Amino acid sequence: MRDLHFWRWRKAEDDDVDRELQVHLELATEERLEAGIPLRDAQLAARREFGSVALTKEELRDMRTGAALERLWQETCYAARRLLRSPAFTAATVLTLALAIGANASIFAVVYRVVLHPLPYGNSERLLALEFSVPSRNVPKVYYIPSRLYVQYLERARTLDGLALYVAANELTLTGQGSPERIRVSRTTSSLPSVLRVTPALGRWFDESEAAPGASATAVLSHGFWVRRFGQDPNVVGRPITLDGIPTLVLGVMPASFTFPDPRVDVWIPAPYATKTTATDSYTFAAIARLRDGATIADARSELTRLSVDLDSSYPNNGYRALVSTATTLLDATVGSIEATLWVLLTAVGLVLLVACANVANLFLVRSEVRQREIAMRRALGAGNRAIANYFLTESIMLSLAGGALGLALAWGAVRMLVAFGPAVGPWWASLPRLQEVRVDGAVWLFTFGLSLLTALVFGSIPLIRFTRPAESLHDRGWSTASPSRHRTRQLLMAGQVAFALVLLIASGLMQRSFQTLRAVDPGFDATSTLTFRIGLPRVAYPDEGRMSAAHRAISDRLSTLPGVAAVAASTCLPLSEQQLCQGGPLFVEGHALPPGAVAPFVASRAIDGGYFETMRMRVLAGRGIERGDVEREEPVVVVNQALVNLAFGGSDPIGRQVRFGNPALSPRQPEWLTVVGVVGNTPIFGLAEAAPFPQLYMPIFRSRRVNMAPRLDAMTFVVRTRVTPESLAEAVRRAVGDIDANLALAQVHTLQDVLDRAAAQMAFTMVLLAIAAGVSLMLGVIGIYGAMSYIVSQRTAEIGIRLALGAQPGNVSRMIVRQGSVVAVAGVVIGLAAAFAGGRVIHSLLYGVSPRDPRVFAGTTALLLGVVVLACWLPARRAARLNPLDALRTE
Repeated sequence: MRDLHFWRWRKAEDDDVDRELQVHLELATEERLEAGIPLRDAQLAARREFGSVALTKEELRDMRTGAALERLWQETCYAARRLLRSPAFTAATVLTLALAIGANASIFAVVYRVVLHPLPYGNSERLLALEFSVPSRNVPKVYYIPSRLYVQYLERARTLDGLALYVAANELTLTGQGSPERIRVSRTTSSLPSVLRVTPALGRWFDESEAAPGASATAVLSHGFWVRRFGQDPNVVGRPITLDGIPTLVLGVMPASFTFPDPRVDVWIPAPYATKTTATDSYTFAAIARLRDGATIADARSELTRLSVDLDSSYPNNGYRALVSTATTLLDATVGSIEATLWVLLTAVGLVLLVACANVANLFLVRSEVRQREIAMRRALGAGNRAIANYFLTESIMLSLAGGALGLALAWGAVRMLVAFGPAVGPWWASLPRLQEVRVDGAVWLFTFGLSLLTALVFGSIPLIRFTRPAESLHDRGWSTASPSRHRTRQLLMAGQVAFALVLLIASGLMQRSFQTLRAVDPGFDATSTLTFRIGLPRVAYPDEGRMSAAHRAISDRLSTLPGVAAVAASTCLPLSEQQLCQGGPLFVEGHALPPGAVAPFVASRAIDGGYFETMRMRVLAGRGIERGDVEREEPVVVVNQALVNLAFGGSDPIGRQVRFGNPALSPRQPEWLTVVGVVGNTPIFGLAEAAPFPQLYMPIFRSRRVNMAPRLDAMTFVVRTRVTPESLAEAVRRAVGDIDANLALAQVHTLQDVLDRAAAQMAFTMVLLAIAAGVSLMLGVIGIYGAMSYIVSQRTAEIGIRLALGAQPGNVSRMIVRQGSVVAVAGVVIGLAAAFAGGRVIHSLLYGVSPRDPRVFAGTTALLLGVVVLACWLPARRAARLNPLDALRTE
C-alpha cells in the first residue's frame, strides 16, 4: 500500500511538470502571436527557444528526491525482464550459485558456532581447562588432577578466580520411573555454576554441605532429561528419584543451553568434598577454572606448575613434580582437533564457489557477446562505463541474491539434518563438539548476503573487460576465423576451473588414502560378529566386590547359554572405549630400583574375565592369557602388552617377573606383587591413529580389588561373540540380563565394528565432505569447459566450414580443437599442482600415514582430471568434425 501511494505521488508530480511545461510553451506562443507571427510558426519558435521537452523532464527527474532510487528500480525491473526472457540461463545460473553458496553457508554455520562463537557461559573467554603434560613419563597429556592438588590450587592459586572439578564418564541406573535405564551422570563440585556463571532454570544447585560425607543424595537434572523422562513437570523439583537404588532428591533443572561437560549428561550429582584431610592422590577428576581479571594464561600455567612442585613437603615422592601445566582456554579444549578440519572444509567449499563463479562468468560472457551490438550502441549513444557496469551488475546481483536465498534454504535444511541426525546416528558426526548449538542464525544470514554480493561482483565484472571499444563492436559482423584475443578471458576462466578442481581432487584423494591407511591399522582384536554392552551394579544391592563378582559371573554364564552365542567375556574397559584409560597408575618392577629423581612409568590397567583374549581374538605372544581358573582361585597373576614389555622390561622376557601398582611410601597398605604370566599384542586406547601404543596390564577380574589402584568392578563391559548377526541378539541379551536382576539396564549397546567406525569418524567426516566438494567442483568445471568449448566451436563454424571445404580431414579438425582445449587444461593443471604442492601443510595435520605430497595421489588425480577434461573438449570437437561444409559456410 505504501508503494502504491509512492507511485501515485510520482505520477501526480510528473503530471504537474507536464502542465507547467505546457503553460510555459503556451505563454511563449502567445507572445509571438501578439507580434503577428502565424500560429504554426509561433509554436515552432517557442519550442526552439525552450529546447527539448523530454530532456528537460529528464533533468527535472534527476533533481527530485529519490531519483537515484527510482533509476535503480527501473534498472532492476529492466534486468528482471531480461532474465525472465532467458529462463534456461537464469535457472542454470541460480542453481549453480545456490549449490555453491549453500555449501559455504552450511560449513560456515558449523565453523561459526563450533569455533568462533563464545561458549554459552558468562565471560567464557576467561574460562580455562586445566591440562598437564608429563615429560618424564609416557603420558602425552593429563586431563585429570588428584583432589590433593585441587585443594592446593584452591587455597594458594592467585591467578584463578574459581575452580571446579568434574567427571562425565559415570553411569548410574535409574529405577522407579518406568523401565530401568542406564543414564549418564556427571559428578561435580558445588562451585561449577559459579565458575561457569550459570544458574538453574528451576530450583537450585547443590552446596558444599550436600557434598560432605554422610549427606543425603541430591541431583540436578539436565533440561533434555527433564523433558524426556518427566515431561517438563515443574513439580519434579523437591521429589526423589532412585539412582543405583539410592533415593536422590532433585534440587533443580538446568537450562537447555547448559550441556557441560557433555551434551549427553542427564544428571549432575555432588563430587566427594575434598579437604586437606580427605584429599587423595587418585587421578579421578578433570578441572576447569576461571582466570582472574588481569591475569593471563601464561601466568596461570607458570603458577599452577610451581604449585604442583611446591605441594606439601610431607609427600616428597608424590610425582607431582613431573606435572607441567598446559592449561588452555575452555573453548580450545572443547573444540580440539576438529578446528583444523572445519577450516579445511570451509576452504574447500570456498574453492567450489570459485569454480561456480568461473562457470557463471563463462555463461555471462556468452550472454554478453550475443548482446554486444546492443551494448556497443549504448556506448555510441553516450552510455559510460558506469551505465554499462550497472547493466551487467544489476543482472549479476539479482542472480546472486536469488542463488543466495535458495542456498540459504539448502543450508538451513543441511544444518537441521546435521543436528537432528548427529551424535545419535554416527559414526560420522560422533566427534563434532557443540553440535547442538549449530544453527542458521543472523551471522549466517549476514555471511550469505555478503558472500552473494561478493560473488555477484566477481562474475558480474568479468564481461566488462570485453566491451571497451564500441567502434570495433559496431563494425564486427561475424568471424571467418576466431581471434585468439576474443577467447582469452574464457580460456583463463577454464584454466582456473581446472586448477581449483585439481586442488580439491588432490585433497580428497589424500584423505581417502589416509582413511584407507587408518582402517588398515591392526587394532589387535577381531571386531567381526561381536556385540558389546556395559552394565553397572548399584552399590545398595551389591555392596562388596564378592557380590559384584558373583553377579558378573552369573551374567556371563547366562549369556553363554543363549542360542547363537559362541563366547562371552567381560572387562572393565575395552579398546577405544569412551573411558579411554579407564584406570591406571605408576608401575614398579621387582628388583628394578628407580634412579634418584625418576618417577615410575604410568600404565593402564584392565580387569578381565577368563577367556577374554580368546573372545576378543587377541594374539598371545608369549606365555598364556588369563584363564577361568585364575579367576576362581584368585591367582595374583597379570598379562602385559608388548608396549609395557618395551617400556618396563627393556624388551626382555617378562614371564615370571613381578610387578605392582602404587608407591609403597604413599600407599596406606603394602601393594601386592603380581606375577607376569603372559604377553599379548598391543591394542589402541585413545584412537587408531595414536602415535605409539600405550602400555597396558591385564589382571583377573574377580581379585582386582585386592590390588592397589586396580580397576573398580561396579561397572563392567561384556563382549559377546556370536554365530549370527550381533544386532539380532540385542533383545535376547536384555532379557537374559533381566533374568539375573530386573533392575539392571544395558548401556552403550553396539558392536566392536561400531567402535572401530567411531575411531575413524572424524577422518571419515572430512573425507566424505571433501569428496563431495571435489565431485561438485569437477562436475561444475567439466560442464563449464564443455559449454565454453561448445560456444567457441559455434563461433568458429564458418572457419571450420572453410577448412573442411579446402580439404582438411575431419580428424585433423577434431584434433585441432581438442589440442587447443587441452593446452588450456594443462596450464590449469600446472597451476593446480603448484597450489596443491605449496598448500600441503594445510591438510598435513588431518592425514595419517600419507604424505601431503603423495606422488600416487597427485598422479592419479591429475590423470583423472585430464581425462575428463579431454572428453569434455572432444565432444564438441567431434560435433565440429561432422559439420557439412556447405551448411557451415551458410552461417557466414
